[in-house]
Parts: sequence; structure tokens; C-alpha cells
Amino acid sequence: MLYRLKGDLVSNIQIPGTDADLRAALADVNLPTLLMVMTQLAGDDRWMIPRYQPAPIQVPEGSLFPDDSGDFSDEIANEILNAAFEMFVELRDQGGVLPPAPTLARMRQMLEFSTAEPLDDAFCAMLLEETRFVDRDDQWRVQLDKALQGSQVEGFKVLIVGAGMSGICSAAKLKAAGIPFSIIEKNASVGGTWYENSYPDCGVDTPNHFYSFSFERNPNWSGYFSKRDELHAYFEACADKFGIRDAIEFNCEVKSMQFDADLSMWRVDVEDREGGISTHIANVVISAVGQLNRPNIPEFPGAESYEGEQFHSARWRHDVALEGKRVAVIGTGCSAVQLLPKTAAKAAHVSVFQRSPHWITPNKDYYQPVEKGLIWALNHMPFYAEWHRARMIFSTMDRNWPSVSADPNWDQPDRAMSESNDGVREALTGYISEHLGARQDLMPHCVPDFPVFGKRVIIDNNWYETITRDNVNLISDEIAALTPRGIKTADGVEHKIDVIIYATGFNTNKFLWPMEVVGRSGTSLSERWGDYPQAYKGMLVPDYPNLFSLYGPNTNIVHGGSIIYSVECQVHYIMQCLTLMIERQATTLEIPHTINEAYNREVQQISQHLAWGHPGVQSWYKNSEGKVVNNSPFSNLEFWQRTHDAEPDYFEVS
Repeated sequence: MLYRLKGDLVSNIQIPGTDADLRAALADVNLPTLLMVMTQLAGDDRWMIPRYQPAPIQVPEGSLFPDDSGDFSDEIANEILNAAFEMFVELRDQGGVLPPAPTLARMRQMLEFSTAEPLDDAFCAMLLEETRFVDRDDQWRVQLDKALQGSQVEGFKVLIVGAGMSGICSAAKLKAAGIPFSIIEKNASVGGTWYENSYPDCGVDTPNHFYSFSFERNPNWSGYFSKRDELHAYFEACADKFGIRDAIEFNCEVKSMQFDADLSMWRVDVEDREGGISTHIANVVISAVGQLNRPNIPEFPGAESYEGEQFHSARWRHDVALEGKRVAVIGTGCSAVQLLPKTAAKAAHVSVFQRSPHWITPNKDYYQPVEKGLIWALNHMPFYAEWHRARMIFSTMDRNWPSVSADPNWDQPDRAMSESNDGVREALTGYISEHLGARQDLMPHCVPDFPVFGKRVIIDNNWYETITRDNVNLISDEIAALTPRGIKTADGVEHKIDVIIYATGFNTNKFLWPMEVVGRSGTSLSERWGDYPQAYKGMLVPDYPNLFSLYGPNTNIVHGGSIIYSVECQVHYIMQCLTLMIERQATTLEIPHTINEAYNREVQQISQHLAWGHPGVQSWYKNSEGKVVNNSPFSNLEFWQRTHDAEPDYFEVS
């Protein structure tokens, strides 16, 4: 019997392709996701019965990889696929009506069936927005339209600093709202970190179908974890699609900004490529400079005497040939793990200088190209992209959160946060041993002495196999000095080096640095913060009205998730604040000291009991006093909850 959609059949569903195209696509899709698509299109529960219940997403014993296939028998899998084929053939040939988006109750019902786990309304409400079944912008757009009553926003301008991911997100929303804005970008192109970093194998460690704007999904990612060129091209395309390129001043850098209390405006001094200074006046400034944009190079004694080539991984020197050279890689973080294999394949010898090892995990999809059938489904199968994103977020975002918090009854707090955290430790330690093979002598130098998730877990890029190569040497002795011909370690050995690559991270905790930001009282932000930067929800600082910081203090994510998700949460909050200002014809919006201090006390109290607050963790997440100033103390879901609704009564609005 032919499938029929409820309602009149009209041609607003258009599915291209031949029967063979449909069969090929269905061979590559995820069956639990497909069942949700079929359920939504059918408008009933015929596919939500025990016979078709997917198995929960679990990590099989002895494996590090979750199984999200649903674990269907061949008989039931073929039954689902054949029914789906008939459904899509009819939709292709006869058209159909797109059914409405699921309600919150329906979303929860469908997801609980799909995941075989109980879920709460908050999580499902978040997914309704992340899938765009619900337009989160309506929350501020309706209020803004009511305030404007058909007129345009006048006498109000926003200045965005930075045209990377955060700046593009902000600009897209301001453009949609009709709020005038301009963007200052120090580089010659958009993309921020994905423009600046071009080292070998530079790529993302979050699945691409989640590491992308919820309002601009890309169905055509070539890999599950794409590399730098494809990521940069995505942000270039976003800048064009949302019509923001003409608002960007490239090759210009903000040197300083000062709040003019008489005008209730920000005066922003900008330097162009010729060194000329111009002053911009704006009601509001959004800092979208991020955290990973100012390379950190340690000040080693004797650095000025070194005669070879040297550069930071984020400023890769493509003109420096590594073939036949003795190369030093200083650092063993994410960039080092990604760039080492191809560097070792070229160089005569590589010395890797390690301060401390990181936890490194495999991911079965890391080098996996996206199947052609899945790309077809994401482009042409109604609602597949939405349910694909929903299940991906479910399986990757906060799944590790239970292993992050300290269990007060756990009897081995020095090595792990809890029994579940220790289980992850054991699994990763076994993985390290397996992949070091005959080089078990490296185990003491490869197993971290802090709990898993104390630092962001790095996806393996063949790190362990590479450090066991004959031309690679892992050195854990401290660097004492640079010499004209190389690097001297604390044991007195001088290592002859032709090229030094600093994979030493960024000045992450100098938020907004090197810009000088002066507030209402005349105090610079760097002076006010010192070694302990604090902002309300990572965005607002007392004494600095109308200044919003994206990816600011205590907003970094460690346990999993996408920083794009976090930034979208913050931009949504900012758009509500701007709407409030326009609605009240306000000149300033500021967070009071008392509210900011109470919020940051809570941040520190929670952080002490999380993996990255563990006393055994020494990292750039902390300041000199051991306070966590970089990472969010909240799960991704709680961060969405805390930033979803701006609090008009909290602000000082004048």
C-alpha cells in the first residue's frame, strides 16, 4: 500500500534521484535516526513500537567507541529500510506536505524512544533550538519588532572586534535584526583561528556536523572531523551568505578602547596596515577575539643566541623546508599531536620536548570520510539533517559529564574523580600501552598523573606510533636554555636542532589582550583583572558598560561539545540585552559588582570539585593562585539554561 501524508498532497517536498540513489543513501544512514524521520513524516507512532526500539548508545566492553547503530537484527533492519524506500519513492513521485515541527512533548517522546534513555524537558527544548525546529531568535525578535513598530534602528551602532567564528555569529544576528554594525579584523580574511593556523593536519576535534552554526548547517562536510582548509572555507561562505563582508575592515587592529561617560559611547582606536590610527565611535562593543589567537612562546634563556629557524605552530613557516633537518617540537598538546606525524615523515630527526603528557583517545571517525549516501540524505531527505544533529549532540555533548565531577566517597582522589572517571583512565592507559607496542619504556612518560578530563582529551593522530619511530625522540627533561646550535636540557645534554617549532599554546588568560580597554572609572581592564579575570557569564564586567565579551573568562569547554554552541548561547543572550536597550531607549547597560561577584564565587566553588580544578592539574586553565579562570563549571546543557534568558532586573540600565 502506498504511503500517504496527512493533509493535501502538494509539491513542497521535492526529493530528487533515482531508485538506485535512494537505495545507496539508505545503505549509509543511521537507522535510529531514520526511524525519527519516518515517524515525523508519518505523523503517527507506527515506527515507535517495541519491535523497532533501538538499543541504547553504549561502549562495548573492551572498546573505546560508542555503538549508536541501534543493534537491529538483519530482519528488522531490512524491514525498516524497505519501508523507508517505499516512503521516499512516493514522496519523490507524488510530493507531500511537510509536517509541523514536533512539540516539546513530542520531541521528548521521540528522543526517548530513539536513544532508549529517559530525558528531561530542558534537554529536549535545547535540541528543538539546535535543530531549528524552533527558532530561538524569536525570543528577542518579537520584542524588538514590537519596540520598533516598523521603523529602523537609528542612532545605535555596534562594533565587533574580530571576524572569526564568534564575530561572524554576532554579525549574522545583528544583520537579521537590522542593527547597524561594523567589524574590525586584524587579518586579511575571516575565520580567526582557522585562518591563522595552517600547520600540517590542522583540524577540529569536534564532529563537524555539530561544529557548525545551528542556523547554517553544512550537509557537505567531506569528513566527520574536517581539516583547516574546509573549515576556513565554511566561515568564508558564511560571511558571504549573511552579507557581512562589506562591514569588515580587514588588516586593521584595535589598539585601545575607552568608555566616554559623557557620551555613553565607546571610543575605539584602530590601526591600519600603514600604521595610521582612526577612531570609531560605537554604542556597544562586542569582543569576538577569542582565546586562541595570541601565540605564547616561552622565554627561554639564550633564545636570542639560537641561529636556526624557529616559529610558532600558529604562524607556520611554509617557506622553511623540514626535509633532512633536525627538528624540535616543543609541547605535546593538541597542535603538537596533530602536526607531529607529517613533520616526522619529512624531517631527518624530531626531538619532542614534553613538559607533561596529555590523555589521548582514539576516535573511529577521525579519518573517516562522510559516506556519499549520508551526504545525499543530509541534502535531500526531509528532516534527516535535523535528527542527525539531535542524536549527534545527544551522544557527544555531555555524555562525559558524570565522569567530570568529584565523588566525595571515592577512595583514590589523587588519580581519578570517581569510579567512572577511573574506568576511563584504565581504558586509555590500556590504549597507550597497546599502541606503544615494544616501546613500553615510554609508558612512564605517556601516562598523565592527573585525572582524565583535567585537561581536554586529545584525539589521537597516530601520536604513539609516531613517537616510537626511529627518528623521533620524546624528551621529558626540562628545557634549561637555547644555545646557538640547539636546545640544552636540565640534564646538561645539548640537542643539536636546525628548526624549532613552538607548539606551546596561546596567551589564553590575557583576555582581550593586547587591547587596552578602559572603563567608566578610567581603570584599564588588565589592571582590574590582574591574574584573575572575572565576567558575568563570561560576557559582562562591572564598570565597562555596553561591552560584551564572547568566549571570555570561564566559558571554555573541556569535557566535550562545540565552542560554536557555547558562542551561539552567548550571542543569544547579547541580542536580548541589545533589544532591551533599544526598547528602553537606554544609553548604557551594565552588570553590578554584587551580581558579578556572586556569580564568580559560585564559579570557583563548583570548579574546585571538577576534574580541571583538581589540585594535581597544572594547566593554562588556572591562574597563579590555582583558580580556574578559563573553563566553564557547567555542563553544556546548564550553560544553555543559564544564558537562555537575559535578566532585565539584574542590569543597571540608564
